[in-house]
Amino acid sequence: MFINDLFRDGSPANGDISKWRRTSVGNNVSIGSNSTILPINICDDVVIGAGAVVTKDISEPGIYAGNPAKLLRKVDD
Repeated sequence: MFINDLFRDGSPANGDISKWRRTSVGNNVSIGSNSTILPINICDDVVIGAGAVVTKDISEPGIYAGNPAKLLRKVDD
């Protein structure tokens, strides 16, 4: 699930696209089922575990899981 409206004003954006935020997903990224991705940037070569909640940018390749998602293991180049 990708979220682009953070309800910063305490209510939904109601179609006001100026309140929407962008999510950027790099190459070779695998996102497990039932994960929640907030408006963040995900670098290349990342695996996000099923059910993870990604609340911050991911700038280091690796395997992430949990709520909030944390780096479990780095990926070797």
